[in-house]
Amino acid sequence: MTLNAFASVSLDPLLVLVSLGHGSRTLWAMTESGRFGVSVLRREQAQVALDFSERGAPFPAEHVERDREGYVTVRGAVAVLRCEVAQIVPAGDHDVVLGNVVSIEHPGGEPLIFYRGRFGGMQTDVLVPAGHPIAIDEGAGW
Repeated sequence: MTLNAFASVSLDPLLVLVSLGHGSRTLWAMTESGRFGVSVLRREQAQVALDFSERGAPFPAEHVERDREGYVTVRGAVAVLRCEVAQIVPAGDHDVVLGNVVSIEHPGGEPLIFYRGRFGGMQTDVLVPAGHPIAIDEGAGW
């Protein structure tokens, strides 16, 4: 499925969350398998996002692969998070799924951004200075 967002919940343990509608095939698959992958799409993958967002359409298998750990991930994504389901919390017409991140792969590239009904990319305005608490340390995991 295509999500317009997922969120970081905790750094220790490393947890993320996704919110999935009741009855979605993705929620069913997560519940059955006890795990899920989050693929951050590359800027050039707008059609992939559209193909996964078609409610009731056949699963777009041409865009995915089963990786070496058995997770289904989107081919060519800029990042992949592999997660084990830690908890599922009912929330209205959705379930919030908390996932324990067991591995992260980030070959790099520009992520696909969806904003105000448009797809695009992201340009850096200013870098956070190295050593600042919110700076990204490429060797530190996240």
